[in-house]
Amino acid sequence: MAHSIEKRIARLEDSRVVVSEGERTLTVRFPDPPHAGATVLTTKGLAKSFSGPPIFTDVSFDLGRGERILVLGLNGAGKTTLLRILAGEITPDGGEVEFGYQVNTGYYAQEHDNLDPQASLIDHMRRMAPVSLGLTETQLRGMLGMFGLSGTKVFQESATLSGGEKTKLALAMLMVGRNNLLLLDEPTNNLDPSSREAVADALAQWKGAIVLVSHDTEFVEQLAPTKVLLMPDGQVDYFSAEWLDLVSLA
Repeated sequence: MAHSIEKRIARLEDSRVVVSEGERTLTVRFPDPPHAGATVLTTKGLAKSFSGPPIFTDVSFDLGRGERILVLGLNGAGKTTLLRILAGEITPDGGEVEFGYQVNTGYYAQEHDNLDPQASLIDHMRRMAPVSLGLTETQLRGMLGMFGLSGTKVFQESATLSGGEKTKLALAMLMVGRNNLLLLDEPTNNLDPSSREAVADALAQWKGAIVLVSHDTEFVEQLAPTKVLLMPDGQVDYFSAEWLDLVSLA
């Protein structure tokens, strides 16, 4: 009997298929956004400098419900600074930011500086979850599980995560807040190809508004922006496939 079991184990070992961490398929779905007014965001004459020449001086644009605007510009043109202003992380030197009726904003920071290094993954989710939704810990862990963050990992401090895992945690946190406007600063950084595709699929189907900074041409194409904002000049144009040539360069 022992010999027979050993032979069975050997056959199973021979036929085993090994799937690496990067090849596991994620299934991600962002919740439907709450209803918002026809115009979700308006900026007028935004200007910002940091103890030197201005980064930008007159950035004005508006974004309608369900629209997506791609922010393009060379390094140093103020793309991240603009998103930080929209997220309320820094104050502009001039101009105004006005959000529309019942707009809830979620911000994905490129450097993950909105993560608490000492807090666990599940604590991050609890912090972002509105009390009014009454989400249980099981539901919060289920959202983390969509990104492959499960088991004992949900109790780890975020400082112990890899770059890709921090990206996944930050994206999972966006699912909790019942947002209808997302500010995304390079949201595919550190993601493996299958995870990037899963996130792109989920956001492409999501019906909320998005302000996007990205060097990922395939990701931008899949999200199909409606507008382009060129920094630092603040020029606004309708998006077309011709703009994709500049995405990886900007």
